Amino acid sequence: MPHIVIEFGGLALPPALPDALCAAMAAHPEVPESAVKLRAHEVSAFRLLSGEPAFVNVCLRLMDSRPESQHVELADAVMTALEAHLPPEIALGVETARIPRASFRKRGGLS
Repeated sequence: MPHIVIEFGGLALPPALPDALCAAMAAHPEVPESAVKLRAHEVSAFRLLSGEPAFVNVCLRLMDSRPESQHVELADAVMTALEAHLPPEIALGVETARIPRASFRKRGGLS
């Protein structure tokens, strides 16, 4: 962990953004580089009544054993990377979600 899940609409993601987000996660001392996973989903229909022409929202899926301070640090790192790669008129959001360790399964065990 973390899993970085990007939802976006109204723009093409800058090619360097996925690598920048992965690097931001891997830079944290409590995140092994090999544990970082990223996927992106483009949304074809959306409305932003606040007026922005496009949006990018990132959800960081983290094991529930991570302390709140790491959720904050990792969310801040993601927002910094987003702001560095996207223009100010794009709506940006970052959230974290807890993955229950007790029920999480993956091939090869936990990492």
